[in-house]
Amino acid sequence: MNACLNSNFVALLVLCLAGTIVQAAEPPGVTHFFDEVGQRHLTLSASGSRVEVSIRMAADPGSTGRWSGQGTRKDNQIVFAAVVDEGQDRGSYFIAKGGESKMEISFKPEQKMPQDPGILGIYCRVSDEKRVQLARKEFQAAEDRLAAALKNASRTWPAVDKPLASDWKTGWAVLRERWMKIAYQAPVPVQPKPAQPFATGKEQPLQERDANYWLKLAEATALGYYFMQQPPDPKSAGAWDGEYDDGFGGHVSIRRAKDGKLRVNLSCTRVSELQGMDLAGQIPAESVKSKNGESTAEAVFVEAEVPEDAKDIRVSLRRKGGFLWVETQRKQTPPGSSAWLDGIYRWSPPPVE
Repeated sequence: MNACLNSNFVALLVLCLAGTIVQAAEPPGVTHFFDEVGQRHLTLSASGSRVEVSIRMAADPGSTGRWSGQGTRKDNQIVFAAVVDEGQDRGSYFIAKGGESKMEISFKPEQKMPQDPGILGIYCRVSDEKRVQLARKEFQAAEDRLAAALKNASRTWPAVDKPLASDWKTGWAVLRERWMKIAYQAPVPVQPKPAQPFATGKEQPLQERDANYWLKLAEATALGYYFMQQPPDPKSAGAWDGEYDDGFGGHVSIRRAKDGKLRVNLSCTRVSELQGMDLAGQIPAESVKSKNGESTAEAVFVEAEVPEDAKDIRVSLRRKGGFLWVETQRKQTPPGSSAWLDGIYRWSPPPVE
């Protein structure tokens, strides 16, 4: 009898400990549904009779395409329409009917020229555990897509650009880590009650049990494979003049003056406007060099409105084939800054004026 009691107590203790280390539960009123055929995620966030509707299209792994709506619930029915700016037409109205196991979205009857049919259909309820499984599966699909894009680039791109795939892959881990630091916030674990002992032994990292962690990884990886799937522009001949993008919100604009100077503007918006940065300067003609089909340039630019020790930034540029390599150095990073300009950027021609 004592052995049986001890066994039951251990099982109960394990369950209690598990409850102290799992991620915080979803806020009350948040439910998740999934359409496996259409690869669509539906989230309903209710507060009283008011309901926020979010649908994410995941046909491409890591896709950030979303549709957002607002509406009201009465019994088992939600009437909603798209979220738009003030004064704009909300477009079609929809009805979502269902209960705990599924939701079916259809157009509200008697509407002229209904819009956004891509959100119609049946969505089945998913548990938190199932959401983690789906997100991990989506991340792995994005990883596979990126690996295929890198392999294809190393085989089919012009000879001058083929080494880029290996170079980009070398910096990929750091790039994704930088992105995740500002894109993902780990959930706050449930704190144990004073009477509960602390968990011991090896535990799975908290973020790995969070569906949003795998989703953000998938989204970052999607930005990577979108970048690598696009071949370099055949019109690029290694000239400096052009517009350059790194696929992660970074942009560089370069124009060469008649006296040989480079006018350079660098900017980025990483994840949101809060992680933005702008930097501009000129590189003297004597600092612009070319050898064996590769051009380099370097100068110190000054960033305004930052502490004195962080103002000077040494910008090093390398131009070859259809790409631009950017490297920056400074003595101190401004407090709270999470933006970066370093990376590999794809060339595109200057706009025609």
